[in-house]
Amino acid sequence: MAPALRYIRDVMNFLTTSDVDKSWDRFVESHPRATVGHLSAWGQIAREAYGHESVYLRAEEGGEICGVLPLVLVASRLFGRRLVSMPFLDYGGVLAEPERRLEARLIEEALAYTRERRAQGLGLRQFHPEPVPWPTTDDRATMLLELTTEEAVWKALPSERRNRVRKGEKQGLTTAWCGAEALDDFYSVFAVNMRDLGSPVHSRDFFRAMLKALPGTARVLIVRDKDGRAVGAAVCLFFRDTIMVPWVSSLREAFALCPNFVLYWEVIRFGCRSGYRVLDLGRSFKSAGTFEFKRQWGAKSHTLPWIFIDARPGGRPPVDRDASRYNLMIQAWKRLPMPVANTVGPWIRRQVPN
Repeated sequence: MAPALRYIRDVMNFLTTSDVDKSWDRFVESHPRATVGHLSAWGQIAREAYGHESVYLRAEEGGEICGVLPLVLVASRLFGRRLVSMPFLDYGGVLAEPERRLEARLIEEALAYTRERRAQGLGLRQFHPEPVPWPTTDDRATMLLELTTEEAVWKALPSERRNRVRKGEKQGLTTAWCGAEALDDFYSVFAVNMRDLGSPVHSRDFFRAMLKALPGTARVLIVRDKDGRAVGAAVCLFFRDTIMVPWVSSLREAFALCPNFVLYWEVIRFGCRSGYRVLDLGRSFKSAGTFEFKRQWGAKSHTLPWIFIDARPGGRPPVDRDASRYNLMIQAWKRLPMPVANTVGPWIRRQVPN
């Protein structure tokens, strides 16, 4: 990418760069509405794992950052070119100082860049609604569970949840928090589960880059059976007072052991003991079965006001807006041999911002 592009709007400067210094994350860490998706490392991760172009748009006044919008250009032969904040995550989008009302101006700058890069559209994965003139979606929600004490959360769980946790523990399931050394165990579970769901799997390099770039934020959780085999696994993200579980899987052949229930209870227990206040169980469509599974842990629905803006009106909706036209492909993917799914899957997955 060319050196920083500078636009003058009154006394406010809008800069678009391919890299940023520590001042970006200092702004994010001090902002009350920031999410993990605003951290600068995600652009580096997308670039290192998939070769995507990272774009950091910020507003400055007097050399101080007043607003940011992290973006990644997802260029796909299958699905077109789109600028997304942030792909592969639930959150991102525009973030500005309260009362400055820079959100719409940052989005306008992003739209100008979208057209300059000949992309078809702009997608912003907002957690909070913002005062901007573009419509938002209401069909997705993230599920949030308040963490208090281990005893209080346990008592609040339905008896069915508690029984399944106990069953898993009686069957000899154990859990361990790990780092990059457990990546292979995580991936052995995750890749099989993604194939079984009919979804192309992320590359191993995506998680390797994440664990390298965010050592204090991303951690691996492994569930093992009594023989030491990994039967459940997750990559969790820790940000401020919240634990997120965006990538979680268990082996279907081990469902009778209840590894998912043991895994989620370990995250809850760890969060309560460590002083975290919220468990974010990740996004679901409100009509999906996963939505109900998460609700049964006591989680409350928080609608995600995502924004999709077409730079070229009249085109097909992006795959992260409507994936229904790929249902036949999903069903076929479930029947692929694992070596094929693991070889072809990451090539497709890099092109899908979901």
